[in-house]
Amino acid sequence: MGITISPTNEGTGSGLTIGGKAGIDPAGSEAARRQFRDTLGHFCTGVTVMTALVPHKDGTPGTEYVGITVSSFNSLSLDPPMILWSIARDSVSYNCYQVGSAFAVNVLSVEQEALAHRFARTGRDKFDGVPLHIGLDAVPLIDGCVVYLECRTEARYPGGDHDIIVGRVRRIFNIGKAPLLFHIGALRGLGV
Repeated sequence: MGITISPTNEGTGSGLTIGGKAGIDPAGSEAARRQFRDTLGHFCTGVTVMTALVPHKDGTPGTEYVGITVSSFNSLSLDPPMILWSIARDSVSYNCYQVGSAFAVNVLSVEQEALAHRFARTGRDKFDGVPLHIGLDAVPLIDGCVVYLECRTEARYPGGDHDIIVGRVRRIFNIGKAPLLFHIGALRGLGV
């Protein structure tokens, strides 16, 4: 069975409309960039907190926990087991996930919306009162999550105003709870 394609516009498709909407260049203006961001928001994603143990940022002896809320998380490879995510170049945690360093992906459950907000803000008290498990390389795992992936940073690649981080997965825990989702600028549960 073949597919018949009937062009609705002549030429290169530059005047194409779909559902009564004309396409726009997402780099064309500030308003177009905002529409690009809003358009990407229609793709529903899970919500994660990336955690790590790093040397104190102020140079004092010892280590500290870092964690950031991330919705740009994806599977990459089954063999070897790898994932990817991105971090903003202006993030205070930008230098905390270097090649060779350990980190954990904590996939948040629907009951953990407050933690998603907590780890999205800047501050040193993110872990105060948060129940933890201590994973490989002493990386913190946030209690109550859906899934945990303990990783080591395999590679980093520039990607515009973000870096893409590739992690090799070393150990997983699949707890089987309902996930927290991000869709159209809001946190939600399934079916909500």
